[in-house]
Amino acid sequence: MHPDEFDHPDLRDRSWTKRAERRARREARRVRRRQVAVWGQPKRRSHRVRWLALGAVVVAAASVGIYYVERNAEEDTRPGSRADLPSINPVDLDRPFASTPARNWADGAAGIVPPDPVAVGDFSAEQVGEATETMKRILVASRLDSRMLSEGDTDAFVSLFAPNQREWVREQFSTPRWPAALATRLAPGFRLLPSGPKVRGSMRVEAGERPGELRVRTSYAFAYAFHTDDPSAVHAPLDIVALYRARLSFVWRDGDLWRRGDRGFAFDGGQGFSYSIACEQAEKGMLAPAYSGRARLGLPSGRRPPEYFDPANPIPDEDSC
Repeated sequence: MHPDEFDHPDLRDRSWTKRAERRARREARRVRRRQVAVWGQPKRRSHRVRWLALGAVVVAAASVGIYYVERNAEEDTRPGSRADLPSINPVDLDRPFASTPARNWADGAAGIVPPDPVAVGDFSAEQVGEATETMKRILVASRLDSRMLSEGDTDAFVSLFAPNQREWVREQFSTPRWPAALATRLAPGFRLLPSGPKVRGSMRVEAGERPGELRVRTSYAFAYAFHTDDPSAVHAPLDIVALYRARLSFVWRDGDLWRRGDRGFAFDGGQGFSYSIACEQAEKGMLAPAYSGRARLGLPSGRRPPEYFDPANPIPDEDSC
């Protein structure tokens, strides 16, 4: 039987309760300032009792929320466990990942390391090496290439697929919503900091279902640090660092059993997940930093940032928006 989380000794500690209420009021004021900046000043209500009742509910909810966030952060010693919490120290735009779970990740393409090539099924070690190197190029073209990120230039990415797959891939980019599962694009008006993205993940190879097929499974996390003209709008490290995780499967076909146009890679589906983002832009398939979106009220999920960032974990089944 799980203990009653609402019967914790700290909740009966009067001094802790007073401190939590003060923090909750400060947080409520901060959220209100951000909401006013986005939506404008709300109309004043003339019914004072109703306003006070609402304020009491907000303060109570914020107190519980701060309690659980702080307790979880205190108990979690992994790097970046407090990256989603406001900090008294300003975010260093020269070292944007320093306080996040991605701080020790490799820079850009260096984080995509194909496995050592060994013979698999019908494929020699040399052929497997060719397939995984091409897979790395696909990941770089889809998640790291500056033309893809900033301009939506898909030519380099599309060219890496089998000739008969290229028309299908191009069609995915002709829809009103950007296909984030295939590639990452920054929302218009946003750009990354010079430090570039951080990457962590893995790639594995296995025999395909049919002769002459090789399946390549990838699981990678990409962390993007965004520039801001107004550092005062950044309250937490993750306000400017957005995450995209992708677990994707590709099939490499080769050999005389396949027509020349079918030889090469074909996309075989998968899952994607974004975290610490602007939800309005995510609805369009675009990536933008959390600081640019509307503040969302509500209790925390209980998960800490390192859980979301770890590419070894299953893709969360929750909607981050």
